[in-house]
Amino acid sequence: MVNAREKYVYKSIPVPGGGFVTGFVFHPTVQNILYCRTDIGGSYRYDFENDSWISLVDHATDADVWETYPLSIALDKQNPSYIYQMEGLYPNHKIAFSEDYGDSWVYFDPPVIDEKGNTATMHGNAQGRSTGERLVVDPNDSNILYMGTMEDGLWKTTDRCKTWTKLQVAYPGKESEKNIAFVEIDPSSGGNGSASKRIIVATNGQMGSLVENVRGQSVYISNDGGETFKPLKGEPTPVIGGSKDYPGYVGQHANFLGKYLYISYAAYNIGWSNWNSYGCDTGKCYDGALYRFELNSNGEVVEALDITPQNIIEPNFCDPEVPGRRVGHGISGICADPQLPGTLICSTITAAPDTIYRSTDYGLTWKPIMAGLEIGKIDFNVPYQRPEHNGNLSLIHWMADLKINPFNSDMALFNTGAGIFMTKDLTKADKDEVVTWACCDKGVEETVHLNIYCPPTGDVKLVDIIGDYGGFAFTDLDKPAENTFANHNKDRWITAMNADYPDSNPNVIVVAPRGNWLGKTKGGIIVSFDQGHTWEQLSDPVGLTEDIDELVKYIKVPNVTAGWTAISADGEAILWSLGLPIYASRLVYTRDLGKKWAKSEIYDAYGKLLSGENVPFKVMSDRVNPNVFYGFSDNKAGAGFYVSTDKGETFHQIKAPEGFPEVNLAGIDSEQAYEIRVESNKEGVIWLAMQEHGLWRITYNPSNNSFEGSRVSKAEDFIKRIGLGKPAEGSEIKTLFTSGTINGEYGFYRSHDGGVNWIRINDDKHQYGDIRSITGDPRIFGRIYVATGTRGIVYGDIVK
Repeated sequence: MVNAREKYVYKSIPVPGGGFVTGFVFHPTVQNILYCRTDIGGSYRYDFENDSWISLVDHATDADVWETYPLSIALDKQNPSYIYQMEGLYPNHKIAFSEDYGDSWVYFDPPVIDEKGNTATMHGNAQGRSTGERLVVDPNDSNILYMGTMEDGLWKTTDRCKTWTKLQVAYPGKESEKNIAFVEIDPSSGGNGSASKRIIVATNGQMGSLVENVRGQSVYISNDGGETFKPLKGEPTPVIGGSKDYPGYVGQHANFLGKYLYISYAAYNIGWSNWNSYGCDTGKCYDGALYRFELNSNGEVVEALDITPQNIIEPNFCDPEVPGRRVGHGISGICADPQLPGTLICSTITAAPDTIYRSTDYGLTWKPIMAGLEIGKIDFNVPYQRPEHNGNLSLIHWMADLKINPFNSDMALFNTGAGIFMTKDLTKADKDEVVTWACCDKGVEETVHLNIYCPPTGDVKLVDIIGDYGGFAFTDLDKPAENTFANHNKDRWITAMNADYPDSNPNVIVVAPRGNWLGKTKGGIIVSFDQGHTWEQLSDPVGLTEDIDELVKYIKVPNVTAGWTAISADGEAILWSLGLPIYASRLVYTRDLGKKWAKSEIYDAYGKLLSGENVPFKVMSDRVNPNVFYGFSDNKAGAGFYVSTDKGETFHQIKAPEGFPEVNLAGIDSEQAYEIRVESNKEGVIWLAMQEHGLWRITYNPSNNSFEGSRVSKAEDFIKRIGLGKPAEGSEIKTLFTSGTINGEYGFYRSHDGGVNWIRINDDKHQYGDIRSITGDPRIFGRIYVATGTRGIVYGDIVK
């Protein structure tokens, strides 16, 4: 059966940047070719003419979300339109190849690693994702690629990814290293059709460890095209002593400049301590280094020189128990300018603040050109990234990579955990003038959006619940929002799980966010009375139970989930499930904006009070009846549905409709497998998108206190998300929107008859990966809003 179709146009609702951009690659010989990779949001190509980025993964479906997890990018010097990528999200991983600058792709399986047919794994969001490129094309022979994996060692292909050979990178007398941090090729070691001979490989130092839990040699060199590798002489010596596990230096990035090889190092073991914790995403550095290795024509090290820039500010961490250098941070980004001999830039990592240094004498001396808000100038042209919304500090962090345009010495860019920054006046540093950097995030939409809501009235078009940044109330869908989930001091509340408002008065919004990283806001319940422009925090429920008292204390810790909330249809009662997981025993309510709180009482089908049991429990309000709230739980043995008819004071379990699947309906954040929407303007109507179990329409019947309903979608259809919008002209039936597979075809769909028939409203080039939430617009017929975990938020309108 061919699904009906209607043409739509989709646009991003801009939240520029906002996520971790993990690296950049310029083409070395052709101008205006630049790509970036992100940890979960795919890769982008830079549009130099329009100063914006073009996504290369909008075609990725929800089922193939692994395509949006690039670990490495490789460009072909001989074929400028070619691009290769390592991509993966366990258990799926591929090598992607494009002949047209990333507009279309073909996929290769990774090399087979054992007799069972298992293939090498790769994961774009794994620990260590911020180091240099693990996949590289030999600049002198396009048939040859080298690929370093995080679990399965180093590999080489001589037929462009069709077949692979495993290479040995081992310390003498030890096993070959399994975790490869980067691969770098010396282009001067080959030429005229002759393959390059000199290959540099960084490892996590595990297999070559000489002392328990102390990293061994990190960087190895081959001078015979990967046939053999030996330790690179002269790298920093691992620090032994103290209480920290897994000490030692891991190479982060490398750069060849004539006879010199530059390698940046970081020593991470403050945070998540394991062999793989060598990237900025796993904690702080206690040390770092930048080394310049002088190589002779045979690739032997003539001199290993420590050229680490001297700290300009007191180190942010020095552990007296750990002997050695202890500069207090790592060095990560390193890049030479091919247009200006001897000129390089490098970046610190996890410093306070992170700093960019520039050298014009091959690294012998360095000058800081950007540090926090004190040195250099930063144009925070994205509203929510401005210092006044971030404790009057720079939000720049995880500055793992930086690159100079090989054809323009004034243009350089660096990554952060919050997007991209670029300068177009880098050489001003030669005149001791200020170098200006600016957010360069136009088109980059890789934030994770957990829930979205479209109010029926008011200036706000969309309420957005977003990971890390809390939330935004968009009054203009085509402009970045100001920092809307903030207190009177402009200090942001961060990650929330949901929002709620009464349809009768959507000016009132209630949210349970986390307190921010700096502790300038605290987790709890916040309420807005002007549709998200200003907020006030309610008092906390204390003295109800010991468990709730401990949770209240815990959610005051920065960046701790506060829980889930709901508000009654008349705006009087606010319910709050504290913390994570959300349990029935942690549900409280207030009817006077937090002056007094009481604990909700939850009863099972036999009238037994659920007191200490850890029963999953997510609450939602009826959109019409102010006395009714619904509780959703784990539906094992039909125990998934509860109702309160007294504004949240008590909930009673009610039998699930016949045939309803035995699944947990109380998931939030990444565990929100099923989307639940309570219909507006109709009392007691609930829609549930149940994935392989289809779309269900359930009604609560107060006359006999029962839930009734059934699956409305076909047995073979997969319904991922559900949203409701304005009815078609002349109809009273809400328009339904969904993402999923209908009649065997994946896409976004619209229905005007309660889910019996569907119209596909997107094409295969606009799929947007991981779909977290969908809603329609109660004011504009046909409009769909799609919240993703990979491509920000998009909205679609009918092409007229």
